[in-house]
Amino acid sequence: MLWITFVIPFVLVAAAGCAWIYGRCNPDKVLASDIKVASKNFRIIEHSHDVAILIACYRGEGTIGNTVKAALQTGCDVYVVDDGSKQLKPGDPRHRLDMTSEVAHAAGAQVVELTENVGKPAALLEAYRQLDLSGRYPAVAILDDDVTIEANFVVESLKLFTPEVAIVVGKNLTWWPEEKRKNVWLANRAFSYWNYQLIIRRLQSFFGVMNCISGSNSVYRTELLDEVLTQKPPYIVDDTYWVLEAQRRKLGEIVYAPDARAHLQDPTTFKEWYKQNLRWLWGTFQGIIGHRVGRSWSRFDFAYLLLILQWVLYVATAPISIYLAVTVYFHAPMYLLLFAAGFAVWVTAAAIQLRRPRLVLFIPAIIVTDLIYRVIFVHALVKALRQPTVDNCVWDSPTRIAISN
Repeated sequence: MLWITFVIPFVLVAAAGCAWIYGRCNPDKVLASDIKVASKNFRIIEHSHDVAILIACYRGEGTIGNTVKAALQTGCDVYVVDDGSKQLKPGDPRHRLDMTSEVAHAAGAQVVELTENVGKPAALLEAYRQLDLSGRYPAVAILDDDVTIEANFVVESLKLFTPEVAIVVGKNLTWWPEEKRKNVWLANRAFSYWNYQLIIRRLQSFFGVMNCISGSNSVYRTELLDEVLTQKPPYIVDDTYWVLEAQRRKLGEIVYAPDARAHLQDPTTFKEWYKQNLRWLWGTFQGIIGHRVGRSWSRFDFAYLLLILQWVLYVATAPISIYLAVTVYFHAPMYLLLFAAGFAVWVTAAAIQLRRPRLVLFIPAIIVTDLIYRVIFVHALVKALRQPTVDNCVWDSPTRIAISN
């Protein structure tokens, strides 16, 4: 076991170096040659009716109605693009009739219905152009079809739209219904959102070095969308491309709005939890490779390299912990107790702030899932090295829990 504690960090650092070299040698894989730089002197947005809400939806008839109704409570115009939900695919019952567009329209949204499933970024672009959102609104909030935003979501976001800000990122909260109160994967995601947003996201927002945005609940200047939405994302996660383009091309600042709260549906099975995390991290590493993170001495690159170092240490501590627990048998019980106690304190703090007392009962499960998450890091890095770009940004969302309207 001893050699593992040295090999894994070395492999991760070497792989990150290879990713950087790949990006340096293949800039045309990602970067456009005719780059324009948007103005950073944006105008102040004062009213919610100056913001459009655009929701990309694929076979979301069970959730889209509730999503639209919540969005309408903000006072904004709400638009839904149905990404070919009625298109039959291999394995679909021939009699299948999807009602996504009809449910969205009945809930109060204006609907753009596509005949083919083209993927979220392409569907958003089609609706963006058809509806002339750039010409009619100074900002657009982009939501997923299973996200419920609170009524003050847009108002809280607008408070942070200074003339330098191009993207405001909302706060993620796991929707954890009573009937799923025993679900381990929802408990894990509720804790991980809290942990990430409490520390990393706040620090990155403060220093202007955010490397990750919430594609399910963020608000964008249309000047920025004119630049990034019109380009085909080469990564499996579209918002990874958008945030890296915004940082690299200095299209405007990106800030986090902790009071702009959105409730997200998250995976409820191990398979879907693993698959979604793998896709997110795969897209993250694709961005590091394609945008050649570390290529300059910018504050963003420096901060990202520090984050990568933190990832290496995070992943490396798993085999180190296992090694110590197995080999130092005399002190193993005390070591394991201290390890679990650290998690217990942190999870308890999350349970108090989130007002989810039952989260404390999931401490053992959160420890185990946290160890599995480190495996996903390695899996995603290997996947990104093997496939640094994608032809189409299309994926299957986790199974949704239908919400009665």
